[in-house]
Amino acid sequence: MSRIYDMLQRAERNRRVREPETRSPSARVISVANNKGGIGKSTLATNLAVYLRALHEDLPILVLSLDDQSPVDRMFGLGGPPPPESLTAALRRGALDRAIVLGQYGVHYVPVCRYVSELKREVREPQFIGRALLRTSWRGLVLLDTKSDLELLTQGAMLASDLVLVPVSDHASLLEAERVFSWLDDHGVARERARVVLTLIDLRIKYREGEQHDLLALLLWEIRRRGYPLLQSFVSRSPKVESLYSNPEGRAISVLHGAKGSIVSEQLHHLAQEVFAALPLPGAPGEVGR
Repeated sequence: MSRIYDMLQRAERNRRVREPETRSPSARVISVANNKGGIGKSTLATNLAVYLRALHEDLPILVLSLDDQSPVDRMFGLGGPPPPESLTAALRRGALDRAIVLGQYGVHYVPVCRYVSELKREVREPQFIGRALLRTSWRGLVLLDTKSDLELLTQGAMLASDLVLVPVSDHASLLEAERVFSWLDDHGVARERARVVLTLIDLRIKYREGEQHDLLALLLWEIRRRGYPLLQSFVSRSPKVESLYSNPEGRAISVLHGAKGSIVSEQLHHLAQEVFAALPLPGAPGEVGR
């Protein structure tokens, strides 16, 4: 028994030594990850940033995307000069400070870089993202929008995160969520650091009478059967919200500003509150367990 106890003690000491290398003590990090595309990852990340900023105006919020096709620039760009460094250059240097600019709605962001995927060929381990965040003088919240894969950049985002949001909108995306949780399990990341978020749920999809009579009920049943941590708030599919991302202006408009008073706006408001309560944020009262 003493040998087992000694092994457990050593493992715990090693965990405590490694963790600061990949998770910043001065910022809290949320990543949005699922291998399935078209399920609202970027919509969730960008709008969550806006709603969290509106709920807590004294909380600095930074959004960056590891996807070279994210709408981050169209949502937050103000048309000013580019920052001194691109996202790719900043990650190569190991700190993001020179890539950050102030954007729309008071949200800071790092402009999308079309060459960011090249980093997957240059680095050998995912912890480099966490180390870059650790060396960045950001005091607040960081939202990481990931690409629709589970490759190196997405892995690094998840390892660097205090909270991993896993969007699910249908059965196919639920199967891909299984891969996310399996990866977290394999790498010793506690499941409590991840939450399934039901996004773009089409409430018009109905089934025969029974316990799983519509898509929302079916997904809830499947998620609970698998034992995945789940946020209670969900976001339904809405043509109005989709129009905010496809319009003659070519901009992406936040739900808070383009569809205020809609059911989706109410859903995102509750979701932001729930995320805030699940995450220990610097200088904020939303500590886990309170």
